Amino acid sequence: MADVTRVHGDAFGVVNVDRGSAGDGAISADELVVNVGRSCKFFGITVYNASGSAGAGNIDLRNELDPNEAVSKILQTIQSATVSDVNYGGEVLAYQVEGDANGQISVMVAGSNWTSSAMQTAIRALGTTVGANTVDVSGTDVTDTGFKLATS
Repeated sequence: MADVTRVHGDAFGVVNVDRGSAGDGAISADELVVNVGRSCKFFGITVYNASGSAGAGNIDLRNELDPNEAVSKILQTIQSATVSDVNYGGEVLAYQVEGDANGQISVMVAGSNWTSSAMQTAIRALGTTVGANTVDVSGTDVTDTGFKLATS
């Protein structure tokens, strides 16, 4: 089979619909390439109670995955159409709840203007009796993690 050498264009036009940043085919930092149609954001959520600290404050989410439980309520908040005049939710394309007692959720959101601080405020505002099991999420932390693939 003969090989064809590509001499024009770059990989961005072939593999994406939307890019995290514009460029000339060269990057100086990690490049986010989105192939799902809309720009995506990636957040790490650590659910804490009112103490807002690791350890005793972590909320174990392994039993909070049913409808009307804490994880469902948090995801509904992230997807809400209108959070405020300046922040709007987006579609949760993927999420992962860690299988341990640390209360961590990773979430991929498309089509929103969430910032980590706005999302943190919205989740904390859910309060101390969230879902069917009345989980306290009032000390939750949210970070903008960016996108990284696992190495193992």
